[in-house]
Amino acid sequence: MPAFTPVVPPCAPQVLTLMADAGNGDFDGMSHAGTWLVVTNRSGQACTVPGLPTAVFKDGNGVILRAARKGPVGMHPGPVVVPVRLEPGASARTSVRWVAGDVFDKGRCVDAARVELRFGNQVVATGMTAHLCAEQGQPVSFEQSPLMRAER
Repeated sequence: MPAFTPVVPPCAPQVLTLMADAGNGDFDGMSHAGTWLVVTNRSGQACTVPGLPTAVFKDGNGVILRAARKGPVGMHPGPVVVPVRLEPGASARTSVRWVAGDVFDKGRCVDAARVELRFGNQVVATGMTAHLCAEQGQPVSFEQSPLMRAER
């Protein structure tokens, strides 16, 4: 008979912290920039977070920037992403990458001062500096990977 596996509850936002980690410049180059967004469970209990949270960028006044995650190429509506279990003190991270140079003939750029990860109605946030660019009339877009466990 298989062993009983207890249901692990969703993480409450107050037990999570969010940190931006530029990865020593690993995301920078060819007019692009990016960062790891690292979520850590600071509670004494295991909990779960959705595998692909919504990233939201805000300017220095707290206004949400018009920015959208690009969907994966050839996957519509997209891949099924399972929740990530976070043990006490464990972290998971998602990579976020965007065009950082005004490389468009008719481009526009926005500056982010804060980023949020939204798990449904739950939000964790941190300060960060990002310069995101797009074609005029188009929303700024970024690529985002599903959450994966982060090494300590």
